[in-house]
Amino acid sequence: QTFYMYRAQSEASYPLENINTADLAGVFWYLHQEVVGSTPRKYSIDRIKRFKVSVKNTWEFWNAHKRQFSAFVAYDAGGCTSPLCRDIYHQYGFVVGCQVQPLAVAGYLGKHQTNWQCSPGEDTCRAPVWYSLPGPCPEKGIPNREIDADSTHIDVDRYKTPECSQRMPGGLCRAGGVPTGAPDCTYSYEEAGEILLNELVGIADYSDFWDKSYRDCIKDKKSGALPPETACVHQKEYDSHTDRGVGTDFWDGKHDRGRCAARLEKARQLFRQKFPQFPELEEPPCEFDMYYANEFDWKVNHTHSPQSSWWSDRM
Repeated sequence: QTFYMYRAQSEASYPLENINTADLAGVFWYLHQEVVGSTPRKYSIDRIKRFKVSVKNTWEFWNAHKRQFSAFVAYDAGGCTSPLCRDIYHQYGFVVGCQVQPLAVAGYLGKHQTNWQCSPGEDTCRAPVWYSLPGPCPEKGIPNREIDADSTHIDVDRYKTPECSQRMPGGLCRAGGVPTGAPDCTYSYEEAGEILLNELVGIADYSDFWDKSYRDCIKDKKSGALPPETACVHQKEYDSHTDRGVGTDFWDGKHDRGRCAARLEKARQLFRQKFPQFPELEEPPCEFDMYYANEFDWKVNHTHSPQSSWWSDRM
């Protein structure tokens, strides 16, 4: 299955390995909850990147779960932070995971059904989705003491040994093309454009918006260029306490379904306008159910699986 994944990030460029992504609703859920309420924006995030991703998880996973997607696991600084990562990848190969996000946080909904754990017609059937994409040596990321979250030049492979990367290569198909469902070829991708948050929100210059405009106002009051009663305010994209922005109303109404849908549609329009060569693609459902008791001790079922030497060489 081929569909779009999205990622909110800075000008830094990372391969789509050992990383979390989202559908469009999921990336807006993240932006509204974690990014635009900070001034300046958290992690220097200034854009939404889109990727056209093809996924085919392993038969070993399908034989156990009869599901396309595995469970979501969190990645931070190039490493998996879930205690189950080693068990999951050892048992099933480098499977792509997913997880729906709670609607209590924000009112973003997908265009199509994304969730099976719901009753027909409920909004939760279109809940935002996050994904996890395993790369080489997923257990070894940058230690917390070394992480500079605002840096745009982070070497996420610095702490991965060659042996670990060779024996635990991740799920990205190195030869490109269509994923085979082999343990080391569960997904492939191509970049499919990006849009800047300033363009989306309608901010001409972000530094001027949140900082320079305030300092210029103070300076002009002192010089007499502005009346002394002028109120100088720090503009802000979004304030979670008031559920409104200062100087922009784009993010107003975090739980307002209509406003959330309008924000998503504006992003879709920008992608269509800027990258008309890419088609519309339907989002697949995140249908992972749960892990079963002691399943990581089960004998691996290789029925229908393509042959791979990885199973005998894995760590």
